[in-house]
Amino acid sequence: MNALYTGASGLLAQHQILESVAGNLANQNSAGYLSQETRSVGMWPQTVMASHSRRMVPIGQVISEPVVLQGLDLTPGKMRTTGLYTDLAIAGNGFFTVKTPQGVAYTQDGRFSINSQGELVTATGDPVLSAQGKPILLRKSSFTVNSSGQIMQKGRVVASLGLKDLVNQGIKALGNSLYTAPKNLPFTGQVVQGAINLSNSNMTQQTMTMMQAEQTYQALTTLVNEESSRLKTAGALSIIA
Repeated sequence: MNALYTGASGLLAQHQILESVAGNLANQNSAGYLSQETRSVGMWPQTVMASHSRRMVPIGQVISEPVVLQGLDLTPGKMRTTGLYTDLAIAGNGFFTVKTPQGVAYTQDGRFSINSQGELVTATGDPVLSAQGKPILLRKSSFTVNSSGQIMQKGRVVASLGLKDLVNQGIKALGNSLYTAPKNLPFTGQVVQGAINLSNSNMTQQTMTMMQAEQTYQALTTLVNEESSRLKTAGALSIIA
């Protein structure tokens, strides 16, 4: 029975890995997308407790389920030059700060534009925030941005982009290359105007991970089927006996 449970738990773990890989491959061309990292690192031992002299004491351990680690890869992706002055990319580490319906979020998708209210907004219409945490208001004319994120129009600084580095802990994806994070750090990258950040997902690596997960999934499926047949045979023999 333990082998059957272990096999079933392993199948669930491999299913999670395959779902993660599928998402990475589907977003291969999504600007600012951060690759999901999901990997199985072994089996989690669970302590078995029993009552003894009015208290619970450990009597052994059983293997309960695989340990599956999930997170995001913050490695900078490649940049693509667009030539559009409203497109901004980040070389190195860092994120733009934006205001979404869910609250403040971070993104590396710098396909920006100026809306009818004069606000600098993302491709989905969310306001880009300044270093002071406010929407950035601009004249409807071209602007330049230096490497530290200062926005200039007609030779003067009119705003500074809200730029942050993120700690790779507790980051959650909201979709549309938007992320929330409980902790942030001062910006260490450089802003590049006229370019955008591409997905950091590695097609070759994702394909290899998918193949390995599929092979493991097939092996575990065989294990579960064989163990199930063995238990059925053992049950039938016990009835005959």
